[in-house]
Amino acid sequence: MKMDIPAERRARILQLLKEKGIVRVDELSKDLDVSVITVRRDLASMESDGLLERTHGGAIQSHVKVNEPTYLDKGQQNVAVKSDIARMTASLIESGETVFINSGSTTALILRELVQIPKLTIVSNNTAALYNLEPVPDCELILTGGTLRAGTGCLVGDGALDRLGKSYPTTSIIGIDGISLRRGLTSHNPHEAAVSRKMIEQTAGRVIVVADSSKIGTLSLHHIAPISTVSFLITDSLPDSSMKEDFNAAGVELIILDDLR
Repeated sequence: MKMDIPAERRARILQLLKEKGIVRVDELSKDLDVSVITVRRDLASMESDGLLERTHGGAIQSHVKVNEPTYLDKGQQNVAVKSDIARMTASLIESGETVFINSGSTTALILRELVQIPKLTIVSNNTAALYNLEPVPDCELILTGGTLRAGTGCLVGDGALDRLGKSYPTTSIIGIDGISLRRGLTSHNPHEAAVSRKMIEQTAGRVIVVADSSKIGTLSLHHIAPISTVSFLITDSLPDSSMKEDFNAAGVELIILDDLR
């Protein structure tokens, strides 16, 4: 049935997004009996209202996360996927590098892999991974110092930022709470966002963002950096395969674990 009223079309688009998670422009054009140009105009308007995120071929749901899960809860979610991401990330790091790595459950698993790499210097604000962590003898692990956020294992504040300002790493590994093509990298907490932003700003080489697929299209409250700062995104899958073109156009190299299996 032809839908000439914009509000009706957009309500239908939201309904389809809720049912499917993704919508495609050509399918919407047929479903709504309107032109592709009209559909694209609707999607652009809805994206500006924060209702969805456009992709090369259509749109995905845009999730806004307000409440911050505890570190314990994060550590129990998607454990197998995060472990696979950790191993893949560590395989990209070479002996002799200096690496920044921030806080989070995925980065905690990556830290456990990194400390087995000889002649590596690691600078991190992540204390949560330190229990039973034993670096090889010539791997150096440096904690930033700063203020410990209760329940997170995360060091933040001026002490952490000052220490990060003393180094220019070859690689930064950044875990995030949300990643959006339009809005970039986001975090639940402003202090953690500031630390991650400083790591990215100081990086002389690659910025590797690690995120399981639940973080893609998710928006948290505090901005870290634009998508243009990311060199690599390592994830298990994408909500929509057409997003590969969008990430590549933004200069982001994708490593998708499902494509490698």
